[in-house]
Amino acid sequence: MPKSLLLATVLLCSVCFTAQAQHSSLFASYDCREHAEFFYSTPVEEVIVSDADVTVSLEVEEAVEAFDTLNGWKHWQYVENFHFGKDRGAMPMITDLNALHPYFRDRIKTLIETCKAKGITLAVVESYRTHAKQNEYKVMGKKYTNSGAGKSKHQYGLAVDVVPVVNGVAVWDNKALWKSVGVEGEKLGLRWGGRWRKPYDPGHFEWTGGLTSSHLAVGILPPVPRVEDLYPCMTQDVRVLRRYWKEWETAQSAVTRK
Repeated sequence: MPKSLLLATVLLCSVCFTAQAQHSSLFASYDCREHAEFFYSTPVEEVIVSDADVTVSLEVEEAVEAFDTLNGWKHWQYVENFHFGKDRGAMPMITDLNALHPYFRDRIKTLIETCKAKGITLAVVESYRTHAKQNEYKVMGKKYTNSGAGKSKHQYGLAVDVVPVVNGVAVWDNKALWKSVGVEGEKLGLRWGGRWRKPYDPGHFEWTGGLTSSHLAVGILPPVPRVEDLYPCMTQDVRVLRRYWKEWETAQSAVTRK
């Protein structure tokens, strides 16, 4: 290939890359280029394309680990029992949306934003839930859950519990308010626990892309629409999440043994 044509091709690729980097989406995922440990084991050398009259340097920035892939789980937000005015057991509840599957996480963020635009403030009661925490609810009785450990979508980052907050107080018993929230969640393709009878669980939303707990338990991921465009780093993101979930599982299981 003539050097002039090679140079034009390189410049065109550079422009395309810049345009793609500026692309933003409501459902943008974590940038997997920040996950240095997955991609860079040795320094990346500078690439030089020379011509008789011009030299173009394509510099690759040194990877910066802005996303902590080892200890980020330690910084997840959580709350203690009775934080929302109800007995939720002795173990802390993880409330961090970053503990959720990326696609589902963004749906919940949209739900919160949509409700806020309608004058409804939502608080996250619980996002990811360990097997140990699920067992605690199971022991507390059917009014808490019918599902044992590994049977809840919470254990796969695909379920969340929320509650409307009015004047700083969690409002659990306003059915009209719950219906307004539930309808907005269903518009986003989420399954709403307010449609259930046993147990009636209006604060619960989940999404599995049609998969059952049996699929999720063996590591099968739900299909995500336009995953390559919206979530190019989905595999890496979920890998980090699973590592974090395991760390939380270990921590809360140790509490159970005590």
